[in-house]
Amino acid sequence: MNNNQSIAELLKNVNTAYLTDAEKYEAIARAERAEYIVASVASAIKAVKNLVIKIKSALVSSPAQHA
Repeated sequence: MNNNQSIAELLKNVNTAYLTDAEKYEAIARAERAEYIVASVASAIKAVKNLVIKIKSALVSSPAQHA
């Protein structure tokens, strides 16, 4: 089962009665920031992986090129 809820949505379901409004908003902002950073890093890793695959395929000669 795949859970596609954002961290901010999940935090809204947590009992935050002991927190002030400012602390709640700060927790949500930090969660959204962390989510953005993780998504950015994952995207960068995927882009580098694709680049390495393209470079590798360009450098590896196929048997048809030598015929």
